[in-house]
Amino acid sequence: FQDQGRANLYHFGIPYSGVMDNRNYILANAIAGNKENTPVIEFAFQGPLLKFKGEKVNFNITGNVSFTIIKKENKIEGNCYQNYILEDGDELDILSTNNSVYGYLAISGNYDVKFQWKSCSINTKAKIGANDGKKIEKDQLINISNQHSENLNRKLEYLNPKIENI
Repeated sequence: FQDQGRANLYHFGIPYSGVMDNRNYILANAIAGNKENTPVIEFAFQGPLLKFKGEKVNFNITGNVSFTIIKKENKIEGNCYQNYILEDGDELDILSTNNSVYGYLAISGNYDVKFQWKSCSINTKAKIGANDGKKIEKDQLINISNQHSENLNRKLEYLNPKIENI
């Protein structure tokens, strides 16, 4: 999970963190209709395979990314910078980035994550941020709420990280 990071804490030894590609991060949230500093899932080179559980959620992916949406045996090739809907049981397979490193997954609403020093940005080396400062793991559930913090019992399940720690 990433947002715009932690400012003004470096003198305490707290790293800035935050997204690597600010332009695509801002675009992801704008397309989703979110506030500017709403958390997203940032991925490098290759993203996860996710399964949605719940009524429905809007999402988009920014960057130069290849991804498919799997709806009851039908595979749909996704286009970046476009909103899509995931319904219960649908899967999102983020295959790879193309001619770039980073991509961003934004949802209309909020990932239910903890903030630390006004940011949810994960820094795995310092072990700070959302998800106890760790990467999302296989079979982990990611809770989702709508923009008004109303929990609608929606979740993304991180099915497969595909590439183990490099």
